[in-house]
Amino acid sequence: MNYETVLLKTKRLIMKRGEKEDFLKVYEYDFSKLKNIDGVCKLVKQDSSKIESWFKGGIKKYYAKIKKAHMFDWIIYYLEKPIGNILTEDETKEDNSIEVSFNMHPNYWGNGYMTEALACVIEYLFSLGYDSITCTYQDGNLKAKRVLDKLGFKAYKIMKDSYKTDIGNLIDNYVVIMSKDDWFSKTGRIKNLKDSL
Repeated sequence: MNYETVLLKTKRLIMKRGEKEDFLKVYEYDFSKLKNIDGVCKLVKQDSSKIESWFKGGIKKYYAKIKKAHMFDWIIYYLEKPIGNILTEDETKEDNSIEVSFNMHPNYWGNGYMTEALACVIEYLFSLGYDSITCTYQDGNLKAKRVLDKLGFKAYKIMKDSYKTDIGNLIDNYVVIMSKDDWFSKTGRIKNLKDSL
């Protein structure tokens, strides 16, 4: 399999390899603070040094590491502005699956961009031959849950007490799954994508 982060397009969006500055713009805020956990959901600036550290050695080295780890990492662009990110990880050969994670800058919430971008990436991943795609979200991440529900992901498992909040509450993680068969029966589009590749 070719683990190259390729250019993908929808009607409104482009997903492709990003530059360091694009990642810094997308991750401007601390996304752990944007979840409704312990009644807190607020914009807090991210410490950019963590993101800067990903790119020691340059962007080519970063994407070489991503490829070597059997991952993909797309920046989402709307009108040439970086607005979000979709990353894959945890490829599992035994069940031929891969996990997807995503985030979008708060300025672009509520426009359906993430649902549109994820649908395109899901189709691409299934066209590569994966049988299923999983995604994990934390209790309190209602926006992620809504996006995944819209796409048709199904409950798969709950990881109890996965995260301890600043005030000591334990938070669960929810893993959802989409099979290739479920995606095809819902959209009928994967066949068309394969034909166009």
